[in-house]
Amino acid sequence: MRMMLPHKKVSFVRQVNWLILTFFMSCGQLFAQSAVSSEPSDMASRSLLLDITRAGKTVIAVGQRGHVIQSHDCGRNWQQITVPTRTALTSIYFLNDKTGWIVGHDGIIMKTTDGGNQWVILHEDIAAEQPLFDVLFINENKGFAVGAYGAFLMTEDGGQHWVSKPLYGEDDFHLYSIVRRQTGELLVSGEAGSVYLSINNGASWERLKTPYEGSFFGSLIVNDDKLLVFGMRGNIYSSSDLGYSWNKITSESTYALSAGIQLKDQSILLAGDAGVLLTSINQGKTFASVLSGKRTHKSALVECADGGLLAVGEAGVETVRQ
Repeated sequence: MRMMLPHKKVSFVRQVNWLILTFFMSCGQLFAQSAVSSEPSDMASRSLLLDITRAGKTVIAVGQRGHVIQSHDCGRNWQQITVPTRTALTSIYFLNDKTGWIVGHDGIIMKTTDGGNQWVILHEDIAAEQPLFDVLFINENKGFAVGAYGAFLMTEDGGQHWVSKPLYGEDDFHLYSIVRRQTGELLVSGEAGSVYLSINNGASWERLKTPYEGSFFGSLIVNDDKLLVFGMRGNIYSSSDLGYSWNKITSESTYALSAGIQLKDQSILLAGDAGVLLTSINQGKTFASVLSGKRTHKSALVECADGGLLAVGEAGVETVRQ
């Protein structure tokens, strides 16, 4: 796998992105080749994990060396699931409590139909040298995956076949996140302040103007329709009109942000470098810092069925709230 060096044609702001992107790439440089199965480890829950989600009441996290772990008791106990790869896994998405997908380096895409106990590889493209960073399905058939150098893949049959195409023109920005509003619009965010909008289920895309040139490492739909994008240096922006206007949101941090969640009580949490954890209790109008335990990078958050809150990152699983 090639090193993802900054493009020569862009500014210093974009070069700084390399420092953050290195975190996501670090495990893939060492474990880029697929193997027969994931590497067994008693320390999987304490190793580098890049995403976490729920499948019903079960919590499932993914990370380096093909690690997939699940917990039925909000992180008190973990079981490693054997999967048919050792490449780094970056994102996991469940459409319901049974059907889910994982993406990662080497363009790998895997699927489960039994709640995460068994996984099969649907797609892999080592030659493309484009790790995938996020995956989203809008129903059991139609889904999308985004990643490095403008990687954009779409499927119409649940992931059995994938079509790769440019998202917008000749742009090859790294794409980090894809989300969907309740009303159906899709939004992709990524490097160099890029945000893209589709109002026709991904058939075509429009690049939106944003007020920031740094990377947006994450995005979140809150209150069903409001878009939050967040990234380098603690920058947070919101839009309630599909990205045609933006509000810069006040926060108390300059650390890069890469994870976000809206909780059952409607509060919003963002997390990222150095253990930063920001909370908003006013629908994302402002954010304040809260104590977060380990001062290590947090890459994803999940709220358990019993109300507990977990984070994953470079130190593995961390309990944020019992």
